[in-house]
Amino acid sequence: MLKPLAKVAYRIFGRRVYYHRKRFLHIQEQLRKARLPYSLDEYISLTVLLSIFAFFVFSVGAFLVAGGFPLSIRLVLALTSGALGALVTYFYMLNYPAVAAINRASSIDAVLPYAVMHMSTLAGTSIPPHEVFRIMGKIKEYGEVSRECSIIYRDVVVLGKDIFSALSEAAKNSPSRAWAEVLWGISSTLRTGGSLRDYLYMKSRELRSLLERKEKEAVETTNLLTEVYLIIFVLGPLLGSIMLLLASMFSGGTVLGLSPVTLFGILVYLIMPLLGLIFLLFAERVRPREIG
Repeated sequence: MLKPLAKVAYRIFGRRVYYHRKRFLHIQEQLRKARLPYSLDEYISLTVLLSIFAFFVFSVGAFLVAGGFPLSIRLVLALTSGALGALVTYFYMLNYPAVAAINRASSIDAVLPYAVMHMSTLAGTSIPPHEVFRIMGKIKEYGEVSRECSIIYRDVVVLGKDIFSALSEAAKNSPSRAWAEVLWGISSTLRTGGSLRDYLYMKSRELRSLLERKEKEAVETTNLLTEVYLIIFVLGPLLGSIMLLLASMFSGGTVLGLSPVTLFGILVYLIMPLLGLIFLLFAERVRPREIG
């Protein structure tokens, strides 16, 4: 969707970005794994353009919102908001390819055991390997796996690559370690003259076992997080309210010089949201992602 804008950004900033591209080489691999349709220079140029746009939008927005303040304060707020908006946009854009690649890996892993089993059935019909990928590419229910299969078929039929080169390139660009292992295994099986059907059948059973184990771990993790959530965000405010009430009764109506109402407001509007943010970040970090 942003491809035309990326081309415009490249015309404006492409030359400057080229001289600093060594700083962003790690993003190039992430762009490939996420299958984002940008070259490295295009994407960095787009990042710069969007960051500048965010600076002006946040600056103007803050300047208008702070209409009741003196001009000097409005300017400071506008520049500060613009700088923060530009920084957030810049770092979000730099990290987006990695996040997109992780999401693609999760999508691939979720259906991979079933897709590999289907490939095993197709391989048993003795059709050429690239035809297996052609058929798999048309089955949209397999999502990103279908997309990967279509790319392999395109590389062989349209670009004229041999099947081994196509498999190797797809494995290197795969965000999913499990899918990459399947592709390397297919290549090895074809080279040695082994049974592709038998290999894919055994691999699908192995992947199914790994997926079941991951699903079990996910359920256990979810149960643990649910218990932690109940303790912190349901019992926590209740216990905090009772403790504040008791403390105010024994200290003459104030705690640390503040009224119970003020302290309860701090608990509800500051401490609890911060704990909620920390909880969400922790939950996202411990969530199982890959089956490989």
